[in-house]
Amino acid sequence: MIKVSPRYCCTVLLAVVSSLILRSTASGGEISFIPAGNYAPFYTKEGSSSSEDKLIRVKAFLLDIHQVTNEEFRQFASSNEEWRRGNVSKLFADTHYLQHWGEEGKEFGPEEGNKPVVNVSWFAAQSYCESVGKRLPTTDEWEYVLNDMDRNKEAVHRAVMDWYAVPNRELPSLINRPKNGFGISDMVAVVWEWTNDFNNFMVRSDARDSGSKAAFCGGGSLNVTELDNYAAFMRYSYRSSLQGNFTGKNLGFRCAKDKE
Repeated sequence: MIKVSPRYCCTVLLAVVSSLILRSTASGGEISFIPAGNYAPFYTKEGSSSSEDKLIRVKAFLLDIHQVTNEEFRQFASSNEEWRRGNVSKLFADTHYLQHWGEEGKEFGPEEGNKPVVNVSWFAAQSYCESVGKRLPTTDEWEYVLNDMDRNKEAVHRAVMDWYAVPNRELPSLINRPKNGFGISDMVAVVWEWTNDFNNFMVRSDARDSGSKAAFCGGGSLNVTELDNYAAFMRYSYRSSLQGNFTGKNLGFRCAKDKE
């Protein structure tokens, strides 16, 4: 039997971990494994009766630990001319696209590189994710991670409401940010985030009805799971107001990936 020293095992383990982190960083940011699970969505489907009917099942997937940064997006735009500021078609981004950046080569100062990129459209976000072999998370995936298996639920709600109360806060650097139970940082209280199907909530199964704002007016609120969850009302309402080419100074994104 061959004996292996503990010191050797630790060295090998550290090398493997370092390799994984380097690979994830090279492909567009560090990424965390999100296990499969269920969560109770804010707005339940009509006709749901049992508590199990109201749960959404989410498959295991991978999600970036933090939002895409200015520097990460700058590298993407530099390599993809169609996404440089001033080159983008109005079909894919409005006139505010990357408006917080300066001229090419002087887009932002060193202290801004690790802050989340904003003023990017859904089309730009989707293209970035595809360029690093990823995709935007679905709304269910995003909400599931925010729900965090109900860990620190009240604290999360308070943080969101405090964020809403002070508009246009200075964006923080994303280095060494606190993480939730899934190992994901800043799901709320830093920037709004694009999801792949950001407006699917407004599309009804009945083709005769092009959309519904039932959760935000009248008796439709009876279908929500938490009538006092004002943060969720705001979140879903904001998503429903977006179009794919919209940008915003508090709107960014992070990438997801299917579990291989």
